Amino acid sequence: MNFKCPVCKKEWNSSLQVARHMFGTGDKPHKAWIDEQGKDKGFTFIDLMIEQATTPGNKSYVTVAELIEKAQGKL
Repeated sequence: MNFKCPVCKKEWNSSLQVARHMFGTGDKPHKAWIDEQGKDKGFTFIDLMIEQATTPGNKSYVTVAELIEKAQGKL
């Protein structure tokens, strides 16, 4: 199953690859989508970027990948 970016609809083989794309793109629409998803959960795009850069592992990528998986039904 391919996963679509909820912003630009590009497809990748895994939700983790889509999360990397979203962080790597970092334009306003991609940032806004992550910020919107994080409102209820208490994080922003910048919070996740800082966490990804300063802590070992891929926790931020995994967090966004889970959000992307949940959003697939709406795309």
